[in-house]
Amino acid sequence: VRFKSDSEPELPIREENNSFTSYLFAIRTKPFLLLAGISGTGKSRIVRELAFKSCPIYLQDKDGTTPGNYCMIEVKPNWHDSTELLGYYSNMNKSYRFKKFVKFLVKAKMFPKVPFFVCLDEMNLAPVEHYFAEMLSIMETRKHPKKEGSDEVDKEVIKTGTIVDAQHFREFAGLTDKNGNTYTMLKTDREIYLKLYGIDTENDIDEETGKRTDLTTEGLTLPDNVIIIGTVNMDDTTHQFSRKVIDRAMTIEMNGGKLSNMFGGSKNLEYLPKEEQERWQNSFRQRYVNADEVLEEH
Repeated sequence: VRFKSDSEPELPIREENNSFTSYLFAIRTKPFLLLAGISGTGKSRIVRELAFKSCPIYLQDKDGTTPGNYCMIEVKPNWHDSTELLGYYSNMNKSYRFKKFVKFLVKAKMFPKVPFFVCLDEMNLAPVEHYFAEMLSIMETRKHPKKEGSDEVDKEVIKTGTIVDAQHFREFAGLTDKNGNTYTMLKTDREIYLKLYGIDTENDIDEETGKRTDLTTEGLTLPDNVIIIGTVNMDDTTHQFSRKVIDRAMTIEMNGGKLSNMFGGSKNLEYLPKEEQERWQNSFRQRYVNADEVLEEH
């Protein structure tokens, strides 16, 4: 059952002609999607295509191969904990080692109006509950926070629990001495982002977001513009999904299309004009966190 209100964003293409309709509605329901099917059915390609369609010009790469709002993470069979995703504290270097996934979440935080896509390729080559347990739990903490100084709920924002503790960002920014004491001058989220990526300057960061100090005071939470999509091959070389994983994800089975449609899709992996980009960006915006909110409003 689907509900539509006047304030709900329009899909970028008329529904009857839109092969992306099922993906858009699934993502707007919950930003964790599983694409299941045999090899060659275009599971990872569809994630890149969604990123291309919604990528603004300031995040586009010169070669036109990898949008700045897209991150491919190849799952390895030996992943049995979350260190390859969330990083770890190195006793040898006495510092936290940030991984590509965490850096990408920080980047997504800098551009809150743009959807950011994480593609976990071959997600079930390793037991998902082993390396993704923290993220599965974090997703269940999603809620609309109350506005500051008010009991009114802010439905424009979705907050979660902490993924990476603020202490690690304070140490990374050089705000903590050897005794663990924290300096009073906190680094902004913009400064943390620039240092993580080794960038000298970035003018397109959301101004309000860049001035905040959430990373060094609250830590890293899951940005509400991040969409995690896992690709899944169900064969003898992979692990089965537990109920815990399936219960927390939207699942779409991809069996491939007509043989005649196999070619001619290369132009789908190209950047769109600004007006079309913005329509696609708005189409991923989530208005609800749980079914109770839908029933109350409709």
